[in-house]
Amino acid sequence: MSWSKSISLDVANKIFDVIGVSFEQNELEGGYIAKHESKTLRRSTLTACCIAVLSDWVTIKEN
Repeated sequence: MSWSKSISLDVANKIFDVIGVSFEQNELEGGYIAKHESKTLRRSTLTACCIAVLSDWVTIKEN
């Protein structure tokens, strides 16, 4: 499986809405950030969230 280097914010927000994570552009951070409620997610936390959601999504698509 190959991954694109980019994804639209709309698509990312739809996929990760199920766990309450949203993405937004933030000029102070120099790019994009992920938020859960009022918290900004760190890279390791975000990676774990991505793996969990995408694993479930792939499993659902296979069934």
